Amino acid sequence: MNITLKTIAAGALLLATQSTFAQGLDIGLRMNIQGTALLNNSDQAAGPELDAKIHTTAAFGIGGSYMFSSHLGAGIDFLYSKQGHGYKGSVADIPTTSAPDLSKTFQGMASMNSIPFAGTYTARRELTYIKIPIMLKFTGKNTKKVYFSSFIGPQISLLSGAKYKVNEVDINLNSINMTAKDAYKKVSVDLAFGVGAAANLSKNISLSAHFRVDYGLGDAEDKSKTYTTTGPNGGTVKFYPTGRATTNNITAGALISFNYKFTKKEKAPEKGKPGAKPAPRPGTKPGTKPAPKPAPKKK
Repeated sequence: MNITLKTIAAGALLLATQSTFAQGLDIGLRMNIQGTALLNNSDQAAGPELDAKIHTTAAFGIGGSYMFSSHLGAGIDFLYSKQGHGYKGSVADIPTTSAPDLSKTFQGMASMNSIPFAGTYTARRELTYIKIPIMLKFTGKNTKKVYFSSFIGPQISLLSGAKYKVNEVDINLNSINMTAKDAYKKVSVDLAFGVGAAANLSKNISLSAHFRVDYGLGDAEDKSKTYTTTGPNGGTVKFYPTGRATTNNITAGALISFNYKFTKKEKAPEKGKPGAKPAPRPGTKPGTKPAPKPAPKKK
């Protein structure tokens, strides 16, 4: 599925057009500074041939929410998220036989792209997603100047790009008729949650900060991906090593949200109800002061 910025803009327009009809609605900008990783037991169990490094990136986008009361609401975001994982290792320690970790995969990529591969090496997997979290929101009394804020809910992650790097050189997989994106599932389901605080800067403007985490509930890698080799020993080869464990996406970081609240003007109370202006006396034109009552005659 090809998701572009036009999709995000369409989501923003939809929220904006609905805002005049729904009280308690807000829309705003999102920025998340995050550490990301691809958690895999096979990679974590590897020796000095493959050490993992946290990948620091950012996500940004738009979002909106509707508060059903001063404490409970629902929201949806559209985030463009850069993710991935970094690695370093010792070439001399890469096993000569098949292993379930990625060290031999990186070695094969280096050979395929004529990249010098000796001593120590670095590698990186870079993924980009369009993430759509659908959240249930719990807050303190949101009419206060500063109040507690939290959210939790499922998230749909749509893969929009992927890249491999070895020793800071981009890897090309054209020789095996595939791209890096082919090695990953195009859609995944995650769990997202956050806790933090929000502040009302004015009647219509609010700012919030949350510690936000999302975790992939399924395998990010497409373990069924194969390619065909030629030559005397050619045949169909699995891209990922046999016996490789499940790989889960995870991000954790600081989410900053800047929101605009849409509010309705209060209607004037109906006649006869508390707060309504008294009706003018008979014979008095609207907008004029009633004539004073005549003074009683002295006896």
